[in-house]
Amino acid sequence: MAKHAVDGVDRLVRTRWAAIGAAVAVSLGGGGLFLVDAAGGPPESNTVLIDPVRILDTRDPVNVGLNGPFVSAVSQKLQVTGSVPTTNGAQTVVPTGATGVILNVTATGTGANGFISIRPGNATGAPTTSSLNVNAGETVPNAVLVSLPASGPNAGKIDITFDAYGVAGPITEILIDVVGYTTSVALGTAFVPSGKTVTGWEMFDHTVVVTNEDVQILVELPARAPNVLTSDLVNFAADPDSAESDATCTGSISAPTAPPGKVCLYLDAHSGVTQLEGSDSGRTAFSDRYFRVIASSNGALNDDLYFRFSWAYTAP
Repeated sequence: MAKHAVDGVDRLVRTRWAAIGAAVAVSLGGGGLFLVDAAGGPPESNTVLIDPVRILDTRDPVNVGLNGPFVSAVSQKLQVTGSVPTTNGAQTVVPTGATGVILNVTATGTGANGFISIRPGNATGAPTTSSLNVNAGETVPNAVLVSLPASGPNAGKIDITFDAYGVAGPITEILIDVVGYTTSVALGTAFVPSGKTVTGWEMFDHTVVVTNEDVQILVELPARAPNVLTSDLVNFAADPDSAESDATCTGSISAPTAPPGKVCLYLDAHSGVTQLEGSDSGRTAFSDRYFRVIASSNGALNDDLYFRFSWAYTAP
């Protein structure tokens, strides 16, 4: 089946993404991505919540991010944005240019009472504020939101200090999980975080107005894809009723998945359709935010043209 231009005479319908198997206002799809207006973050920021990723574990033999333990009152800088070490290998968890980061910070193996201060990476001098208070021998977690410097040698870094109330020498191990970040980029132009999967469910039901009418469905991702979604990256899973059979699409209708960089489509039901095909957006300017599904109809005038499918996209 030939590809169809968006500017052509074929019927074009835009649909919105939807979450599958996720509570509204908690997560979207298998990747746990949720975009909201920020509350209490840096000014004019938006918040992106992600599945937790551990970027610091100072315990031997892990030593991810920084070697431990932390010694009172010696500060260390930790890179947060861009590609950073994690317990699952190097990942871009927080994009370069993020204005702040949301963390779960845990102290364990602490040798003396004190506090831990998490500050922007360009902080200097002894800290005077506490992000969490710790007691000797206890494991203590706390949520922390801290801004990130945008420029200079400490851009995208945080400053971490354990202070045993002015006593030099005591130690503690520190673990940090990133659970989100803030960005001044508008949500419509924000990117799906690397390695995250977003999913959706689409349905089209239409009375045929032209015999053998072709229909195009334009589907919008919740955020921009880091890669251009070309036609060869938008495919149906193996199905006799589709024009494509992508063996890398190994999910299901109810649990859609996709390998990094791809959109996988899973056909559920249809009527009046001879062939379905995944395609690019048809517009270069929208090639990282939208994809199309093209349906060839065998319906006569006033017949019902109906199909539904689930989809998944994973950011590389």
